[in-house]
Amino acid sequence: MKHAIKKIFTKNVGWKLLSIIAAALFWLIVINIIDPTTKRTFEGIPVEILNETAITSANQVYEIASGDTVDVTITSKRSVVERLRSKDFKATADLAELSSVNAVNIQVKLTKSVNDVPYELDWNNAVLKVKLEDRVTEKYKVSVDQEGSLGEGYVLGDVTVKPNIIEVSGGASKMKRIDHVGVTIKLDGQTEKFSTRAKPMAYDSVGDVIDASNLTFSETDVKVSVSVRQTMDVPVEVKTVGMPAQGYHLIQTDRQPETIKVSAEDPEKLKSDLKISLEVDIEGATADVEKEIDISSYLGSDYIIEDEITVISVRCEIGKSGERTFYLTGADIEVRNMPEGHSVSFTEPDKRYKVELSGSDEKLKNITLKDLGAYIDIGTLGEGVHSVAVSFSPPDGVNIVGQIAVEIDISDIESEATEAPEETAEPTDESEEEV
Repeated sequence: MKHAIKKIFTKNVGWKLLSIIAAALFWLIVINIIDPTTKRTFEGIPVEILNETAITSANQVYEIASGDTVDVTITSKRSVVERLRSKDFKATADLAELSSVNAVNIQVKLTKSVNDVPYELDWNNAVLKVKLEDRVTEKYKVSVDQEGSLGEGYVLGDVTVKPNIIEVSGGASKMKRIDHVGVTIKLDGQTEKFSTRAKPMAYDSVGDVIDASNLTFSETDVKVSVSVRQTMDVPVEVKTVGMPAQGYHLIQTDRQPETIKVSAEDPEKLKSDLKISLEVDIEGATADVEKEIDISSYLGSDYIIEDEITVISVRCEIGKSGERTFYLTGADIEVRNMPEGHSVSFTEPDKRYKVELSGSDEKLKNITLKDLGAYIDIGTLGEGVHSVAVSFSPPDGVNIVGQIAVEIDISDIESEATEAPEETAEPTDESEEEV
């Protein structure tokens, strides 16, 4: 029995060894056919910086000049390579090994297990290069900007920041670019005081944000407290004191602006009867009295003027008794009896024409430009440019002194069909009297 078993293992030993070797080779061939060796490149692997303190402890800062990412090629079985992703590689650069030319070799490792399958990594001996600068520290007051708007009828009140001064550290060249440090708060219809936290940013002289990499702020965020004030449009009233000289009278009093926007911390202060009352002395006046009145102190400390303009322009028009003057333009003149198929335009539409009136002071006091009924009748005129006298139909007891003429251009509408129509000004009360 033992002889039979021994014969099985010893007979044709050469052939049996050859068969085992052939089988192994065949297995390798099959494996390589099914799972061949292949290469794959992963681009843009971020490089992690190690031991930054090697630079910062020397009171320096660095800026990466090149090499913040690296391309890695892996050679291994296809079954391994196809399962890998960029996140499976870790690239590092140790600043403690920085060379005299401010460069350090990048090291790459495969972090994912491949079950002892052999592989090779190649990143072409890439290096990370940095620029070194001395660290500079400066203090800046934190300014506040805003985006959006408060609720209608409300304005920003006092804005406080805590801390209001922070330190910024960075490389000398970048620090030189900093003009100011600020935060931005978002407004979204608020109608009462609020607070928020905001991240400080560095800005250059034109208001652009400076890249904060390698900048260190002593505070990552600050608290911003904002008060909100309600506003109101307060009317401006003008009272005249005294009387004009004998033979003269006050025609009317104008003021601009007619209202001023004010605010108050306490909304109860904004009462409906709130007004700004001004006085102008016209005693013995024989000509218009004009004043520029600064109202900054008229309302008291409970109110804040929100308009940029704090000066009220006042004009008291003084005229001789029985006389009054108006100024009109082409827009104030009615055109009557327009020929059919024609149009008319004033050759000088913006020219101002002086119209003098006479009558009793009582009649002239409340008359307006429209009451004069200025018109021209062109029923008998043909095409072309004409000078036409202006007619009036004033109220009883009011007389027009003198006469005025306007120049007009009458044209055929059909001939103008291909031309852009000329815009004419709309009548406005502002053209009624000389200012």
